[in-house]
Amino acid sequence: MNALRGWLAAWRGDRFAHVFILLLPAIQYGLNYFASVAAVLFLLTAWHTRMRIAPAAGTLVLLAAGASLVFCAVALPDEPNLPREARFTIGLLFLFFALRGTPRHAAHRFDGRFAFAMLLVLFLVTALQWLASKKGIALFPPRQLFVNPDDQALASTWVEHAKEHGYAWSLRPAAFFSEPSYLGCMTLFLHFLCLHTLRGRLRWLALFVALATCLLAQTYFGLTGNLAIVGGFYARRLPKAFALAAGVLVLSLSALAIGAGALPSSATQGAGRLERIVSGDDPSVTIRLAQPFELLGQVLAHAPLGVPMSAAQSYFERHRLIVPFEDAPLQNGAFNLVFAYGWLAVPLFVLLWRAAGGGLTALFMLLVLAQNGAPLNFDKLTMIVFAIQIARHARYRPAALPSTRVVAVRAAAPSAYPAPIVARPPLHASEA
Repeated sequence: MNALRGWLAAWRGDRFAHVFILLLPAIQYGLNYFASVAAVLFLLTAWHTRMRIAPAAGTLVLLAAGASLVFCAVALPDEPNLPREARFTIGLLFLFFALRGTPRHAAHRFDGRFAFAMLLVLFLVTALQWLASKKGIALFPPRQLFVNPDDQALASTWVEHAKEHGYAWSLRPAAFFSEPSYLGCMTLFLHFLCLHTLRGRLRWLALFVALATCLLAQTYFGLTGNLAIVGGFYARRLPKAFALAAGVLVLSLSALAIGAGALPSSATQGAGRLERIVSGDDPSVTIRLAQPFELLGQVLAHAPLGVPMSAAQSYFERHRLIVPFEDAPLQNGAFNLVFAYGWLAVPLFVLLWRAAGGGLTALFMLLVLAQNGAPLNFDKLTMIVFAIQIARHARYRPAALPSTRVVAVRAAAPSAYPAPIVARPPLHASEA
């Protein structure tokens, strides 16, 4: 009974944030882009955020977007989708203003146990899907639930196609989401929250659950992102030499485990997914890293002001840089921003890095942007703003200290002066 009362009290501490966590599994569901769970979460996040205008960043965003459209109209025959370009520009402005703003909700009272519980749910669903797929049972969400039900990459679409033609199918689990890499992005989001709101064993257990989920789904984006985030989190607290040695050891052990076949077998014939990545034959890595790198020089050299996102596909096809229906180089949101704004993307990224606070929070933002080709959609903007708000305000929570210490500090302060700021609690028992 006391445990239930504790959970209810924690829930009431920041109802918005805890409802946000509960709605995460359905973030890709909806009737269309504007009538979706992601749109609802975006509106709620905007409502619970006190925006702060950033004149320099706002001016640069408008200048970059306008220059890209003017260059396309004058020098290129490709026609951009103006309403969609306007939405991208508004999304980028929102990201700057929200990151510079402050939350209206009680972000300092967010309970990281809710994020950890959702991480456990994702792991259990992923494990269940993996076991079911081994026995030929499809436990994937129906494609009608998603905002884009006609997407051929949805697991349920593949299963339906295989059953219609009598093929055997074997797919990587993705829990409630459209693809394994999005599941990896969600584990990264929840793990990032756990790093800043949990302590001790729960924090390390969150890392283990996140990595186990990514290994089951064989999402190397999620695996790399989670390792990068936890490495950046603890690198600030360890000597540089020790941090470097630990990083090399972790990467070596990961490679050894993969090479020894410790991971689940992939849905391919014979070779594992790691072998395809190393040989350059993995389509996911190719469209997210290799192809964007190949096209980056073309854009910066021949379209220095960028090519609007909605016209980039036709631009690359017209220059015979990609093959229609085979190549898909626009699946990395960070590269898409460079393609869209050209050289002006460099100062934009600098200002974004500063607006996010630099360091770990900025690294998290770039990883989320790079997960797929839609960096400024409702879901990405919402996750970035929400996670960074929690990370900023959860670091110095007086509630994490014993109640007697807080009362003693406040009682000792003279009434004529403001109460002193409570020191940050120790991160480990050894620091106390």
